[in-house]
This record gives sequence, C-alpha cells and structure tokens, in this order.
Amino acid sequence: MVRISVKNFGPIVEGSVDLKPLTIFIGPSNTGKSFMAGAVYSVMKALRVDNLVPPRRMFVGGAMYTDKVIGNLWEVPCEDSSFGDAVWAWARELQREGLDPQQLTIAGFPEAVRATLEDITVQEISQVRSDVISHLRQEHRRPSALVTRGAQLTDFRLTIHRDEPLLHIDIQLVDEESAEIDFDISNIEVDPSPLALLEYKPGLNEEPIDIFFEVVSSWMNSLAAKVLDGVPEQSYYLPAARSGTVQGYRILAADIIHRAARSGGSPDNIPDLPSVTTEFLGNLIRLDRRMRRRTTDTSMDNAISFIESQILHGKIDLNESPALPISEIVYLPSEAQSESGEFTPDETSSMVSELAPLVLFLKYLVRPGDLLILEEPESHLHPAAQRQMARGIVRLVNAGVNVLITTHSDLFVAQVNNLMRISHASKRWLREKGFAPEECIDRENVGAYLFRRNEEQGGSVVEELEIRPDVGIDDAMFGGVINEIYEETLLVERIRVP
Repeated sequence: MVRISVKNFGPIVEGSVDLKPLTIFIGPSNTGKSFMAGAVYSVMKALRVDNLVPPRRMFVGGAMYTDKVIGNLWEVPCEDSSFGDAVWAWARELQREGLDPQQLTIAGFPEAVRATLEDITVQEISQVRSDVISHLRQEHRRPSALVTRGAQLTDFRLTIHRDEPLLHIDIQLVDEESAEIDFDISNIEVDPSPLALLEYKPGLNEEPIDIFFEVVSSWMNSLAAKVLDGVPEQSYYLPAARSGTVQGYRILAADIIHRAARSGGSPDNIPDLPSVTTEFLGNLIRLDRRMRRRTTDTSMDNAISFIESQILHGKIDLNESPALPISEIVYLPSEAQSESGEFTPDETSSMVSELAPLVLFLKYLVRPGDLLILEEPESHLHPAAQRQMARGIVRLVNAGVNVLITTHSDLFVAQVNNLMRISHASKRWLREKGFAPEECIDRENVGAYLFRRNEEQGGSVVEELEIRPDVGIDDAMFGGVINEIYEETLLVERIRVP
C-alpha cells in the first residue's frame, strides 16, 4: 500500500507506518494507537478511487467542465477544446505514419496532452490534502487536539508516500495551500490507442464526442488506478467499546429517526460524536439483508463461520420484522433449533455485543481488497477466545481483507507469531496439529509497530518491530511485563504465610 508518517500529531511526536495485509499496533494506553489508526482511515477515505476516478475535467471552449458522470459531458463539442484538438491531431498523425502504439505510456503522449493530464492529476491529488484534514478535524473537532502538547499548529505534519509509481503528499495544517505534492505518472501504461478515435463508426444517435470521452476517460481511469494502486476501495473502522454502542444503538437510532422526521432532515448526521463513531453507527443503522454479500469465493464465508462457530458458538444476523423501525441485531446460539431461540444484544454477554458488529460488517459491507480497522479485537474475550480471534483475523487476511488492529493482548500477538512460524509447515503437519492452511501467514505480510512513550521528546514515538523467523514479532514490552510479574511472583512466594 502506502507509508503514512506523522509528526506532532496528538500524543505522537513522530512515527511512520507501512501498511501490510495485516498491520498490528501495540503499546501502552494513551500513546496514540487510535490516533494513528484514525490517520490511516482518513488517508484511505481521501484516496479512495471513486473520489479521484474518473477526474472528468476537460478544458472545453475556454471553460472547465467538471462532472463525475460522462453522460453529462457528451453534448460538449470537443472541437472547441485545445486539449481535444491535440488528441485528434495526434490520432491523425499516428494514422499517417502507420503507427499503432502497443504499449501506450503517458511519457509517449504529445506535450499538450500530457501536460493536461498531469495538471488534472495535480488538481485531484491536491484535493486529498483538504479531505484528510477535514476527516481529522471531524474526528477530533478542535484543531488543538490534533497537535502534540507544547507544539504549534505549524509543527504538524502528515505525509503520504509510495515509491512506485511515485506518490508523495506532505500535508500541513497552516492553510489550504500548505501541501507539497510530488508524483510520477510518465511510465504508467494506458489504453486504448488514440487510433480508436478514427476507427470509430457512430451508431444511431451517436456522435464522435462519444468515443472521444470514452477514450479519454479510459486513459484517466488507468492513470488514477495506477496512481492509487494498493489503496483499498473501501475502508471501515470499528472503534473500541463496541459492546456498549451495540446495546444502545436501537435507542439512539430511534431517536435520530424521530428527530429527522420532525425536522424533515436526514438521519445520517449524528451530532457531537467523533466521526469514526458516527460512521460506525451510521453503517450499523443502515444494514439491510438486501446488502448481503454474494460471491463464489467461499474464503470470507469460511472466515466468518470460523468466528461464529469457534468464538461466538452461534450466529449473528439481522431481524427485519415489519414491526421494527430499523433492522434488529439478533444472536442465535448453536444449540437453538429455530428463530424462537434468537436473542438481542442486551440479552447476551458482552462478548456477543462486542463481536456482533464485526460479523455483520463482514457479512454485509466488507469485501476482499477493503481495509478493516479493528480496535482491540480481544475486548471481552476469554484468553482461549483471544487465540481463536487471532486465527479468525488471519483467515480474513488470507481471504483478501486488509486488516489493521490495535491491541493490548500479548496472547493475541503470541498466537499471530505462531501462525507466522507455521507458515512453511506441510499440510499434513497442519492437519495433524489442528491448523488449517488458511490460518498460516507469511511474515512478509505482517507489519507490527510499537507505540512507546518518550518523556524526553514529550510524547510517544512509533517504532517498527522486527519480525524474526524464529519468534515472530520481537516485542520487549510484553515480555518485560511478563518477566516483571514472574519476578514479583518469586518474591511473593518467599513470604511466610501465617
């Protein structure tokens, strides 16, 4: 994917994160794990392909037309555009010279056409800066909350970087122009050849402008897709303390719907909540059985079934009774034989309430290639269930979902370590020891970061942890705590009990 770096951001003095299929944040409380997770979420939302693709900006007749729907542009005569003229002239020149470029890169475009595409790319990427800052401010509400204590707004930095193809956005908080942008689109391959313009035979009610926008839009789609290569199509954030939210969401949802009906407004905006919580609740409220994911790939379904059977010992789904104003979350224990055995979250354990939104998001929203940010997946889980959760998360990653987690659980990390260490074991060995191949993960697909307080610097720093073939994630913090309690236990054992 991309590297995201921050300086003087909330509790974090400095740190960088390279996203992997499985990214793990560990460290003491209040060191900035959620801040960095929120930064990742904000960046991914701003870089979403449908925010930048297709950039339908054409200089036509001296005016710039911007629209996400090509159909609204087809009536514009491209002959009045210098850009359109350059494209058509290029096509005719290739035809005269008998050339048909098989590998068409931006570097091979005429200067006028290439310059316009680069200008469009600059404008679209520039919007990323505003979007990232907007998302962060919605999350933290006060600008001062975005900056490390003792630092100034001018000290804040958030950098997005990817080497190939080059994409670099350095963001500040000062003003709308305070972003440095660098990118290289010259070697990006696009299609079709401009000769398609001349080979086009208009059908009934079609004009040459149709094929012009079809060809140019194809170039832009290819260009933007490559610029955003590795960026998830969708990102979802499941914040901590989900059990309380789930148990009370029906009351909150009913109140929102009631107030919206009275005011004639939309129930989408929930006031006075952090944006990730607002979006989490909004997604939860809008869930509908008609949104159920349909695919021939069973790997995600198997991962979901694993979480339900091995941790929840039952199924989570929606009850869409006509008598209910919104869909109701229900839990059906494995031993229940019919829907009469369904329970609502407030009638179940906190474990069920905690995992219910995860299961529902996986069933109805998350697709392979998406990013799922999950805070504290170990919450309300027995130690044995924490180990099973680690196996379920790895199954999701192997099904194609990018997962970022924050955790305080040494058991969770230890289980992931074991799943990395067995990644080269034979299928026979795995079967004999009770593992499935989809529970193994190569260490190259895992990134681990320690958020550590640094009193001298006045905040926390983010350190990438080494992942060793023999032990996995090498973290002295968990190990240090275990050693301390072991040494304490030895001291306690020496106390003579009366």
